[in-house]
Amino acid sequence: MGLFRRRATPRPPVADLSSATVDVDGHALALGDALVAARIDGPGMSVVIFHPDFADLLDEPRSRAAHEMAVATLGEDLVPRTIVELSAATHAPIDPFTLEQLREFVRSLGIAVEPAAD
Repeated sequence: MGLFRRRATPRPPVADLSSATVDVDGHALALGDALVAARIDGPGMSVVIFHPDFADLLDEPRSRAAHEMAVATLGEDLVPRTIVELSAATHAPIDPFTLEQLREFVRSLGIAVEPAAD
């Protein structure tokens, strides 16, 4: 038996990104404070997520936090289907946008992103 179990139901995107947080190693990171850079990269997107508190985290928790932010934005099913490379940055990207705008960008590509009902 493996150490990791698949969830019976994948986590959907959160409805209100401006007020939600993700918790990583005792740090509650507000999704509304995150900034994003993204570009189409072959069959998916390369995404860089910046959060002001990432500088306080070590590499592994920072990467985990970026992944959790992507899951909160797109849902657990869509992250591996749409993002081919995900990075966490300690400096804001040039011409950044919000997680909500990332969600809208993915929708503009014809991919349905359906947040959980509150």
